[in-house]
Amino acid sequence: MRLTHLAYLFAFLCAYPALAHTQTVQSPPTAPENDNQIVVEAPRGERERRAELRKMITDVINRPRAGRTVATYFEAICPKVIGLPEAESQVIEKRIARNAQALGANRREPREKCAPNLTVIFVPARNGPPEAWLTDDNDMLGHLLSYQRAAVLNDADPVRAWTTNVLRTADGMELPNNTGQEITGALNTANQLRQVSRLRTNTTVEITGSVVMIELASAIDKTLGQLADYATMRTLGNTRGLGADANPAADTILTLFRDEDPPEALTTFDRALISKMYDTSRNSLANRYYTNIAARAFEMEVEESGPTP
Repeated sequence: MRLTHLAYLFAFLCAYPALAHTQTVQSPPTAPENDNQIVVEAPRGERERRAELRKMITDVINRPRAGRTVATYFEAICPKVIGLPEAESQVIEKRIARNAQALGANRREPREKCAPNLTVIFVPARNGPPEAWLTDDNDMLGHLLSYQRAAVLNDADPVRAWTTNVLRTADGMELPNNTGQEITGALNTANQLRQVSRLRTNTTVEITGSVVMIELASAIDKTLGQLADYATMRTLGNTRGLGADANPAADTILTLFRDEDPPEALTTFDRALISKMYDTSRNSLANRYYTNIAARAFEMEVEESGPTP
């Protein structure tokens, strides 16, 4: 059968000798000068830059479980600082509150007297290094899954940070028979609600509280503004610390305890991340958050870089 096939092929080539020789690939004809056809192309590098920013976003945001939304605050932000003199504490508290207001993180109107739902603790040297503050079986981390506890305990910065999350319906209501159980807990109850829609998910994830513990000795050479903005990113942005070998695609206050010359305040990337996180539908799944934030970060970079000469 194979010889017969080759014979037919040989006969075909002989019948059309031009096909038996190597053909020269001709360039397509050049369009005439008066051609009115217009081709619109994205600026060179735009797609690559968006991809870099999106990758960075997925690296720094605490990833939700599969099929869940990114955790965000639903209530107004009420910060509390512990471990510093009153005057310094108030400076950090007020700056975090201003950040929340300016970046649209308050989904409820802030009240003058509120119960703290964002706590920043400066840990003195007598408590030892960060490794001594928490252990895997610490009650404060009991609501986290094992891999989430490991991420907290292995933070590369002289910091330990985590959030407490609860599962809500698509409208932000408490789930039936879900008496305060956090979304990341091992005993989560199944959501029995159903919606005839592919545009919304059945559940949302609310941050009801967050904690950032910072080694006081490591904070000595930082400004209060830097410390407040770092805490803002770790809490409102629901982010984790950067590893020592991480090479972020954009400047970020998350390098505060890692770089010799870190940013003085929230960067373009940081502001884009938080603002778009709270401007994205809270029913969206994680990929929609990542894409939306990357788009906002790219747009802000272009706007703040000024017009191209």
